[in-house]
Amino acid sequence: MWRSHRQRPGWLRASDQGPTGGPLTVPPPAHAAVPADTATPDLAARKATLRAHLLTARANIGPARAEQAGRAARDHALSDVAPPPGAVVAGFWPMRGELDPRPLLAALAARGHPVALPVTPPKSAPPVLVFRLWDGDPDALVDGPFKTRQPPESAPRVEPAWLLVPLVGFDRRGVRLGYGGGFYDRHLAGPGAGATALGYAYACQEAPLASGGVPVEPHDIPLAAIVTEAGTIHPEAR
Repeated sequence: MWRSHRQRPGWLRASDQGPTGGPLTVPPPAHAAVPADTATPDLAARKATLRAHLLTARANIGPARAEQAGRAARDHALSDVAPPPGAVVAGFWPMRGELDPRPLLAALAARGHPVALPVTPPKSAPPVLVFRLWDGDPDALVDGPFKTRQPPESAPRVEPAWLLVPLVGFDRRGVRLGYGGGFYDRHLAGPGAGATALGYAYACQEAPLASGGVPVEPHDIPLAAIVTEAGTIHPEAR
């Protein structure tokens, strides 16, 4: 049975609740377009090279630093870009060394937010993400494609107003480099067009604009902000 999201889930400890005080809010993004790079044959190669570099940087983060970073990013998110009271929020199950959003999700659950996780479709199905509620019990999750963990089909489906977006890299325009599946780009261009989408990543995953940043394609939708263990980055004017 799914717990009420007004109750503290079993995975929430007192130390997970984050800083006290009323939440600040960030308005939904206007999803203003970032000018796409001129189409060139090497665009995919540039993305692949950058992706490999940033994945290596992330893989070098040790467990102790990762745990500390998860708490620091939680505190920055709660202070800088907290969702409106009662909003349905979505995170993701961390994999491949991603910055762990579970401390933040625990704190949001303690504040009364319904928490959801994405359900990735099988490779044979249309590449459309859906989100289902999760009560915080890891044993309630099932294996999904690409080694993900996700709620079962029996969990209620919701449309989050505020979501954490996993990524490989980002830049200060709010451009995101993902894993190449395009799931979040499609969602943010469709059902999630009015949602506040926040990147959640380590600071070492930034692609400096001085070096060209993240290569941009026409379908890329900028993030409202990027939360890292070093602070919250609001995209520069574009």
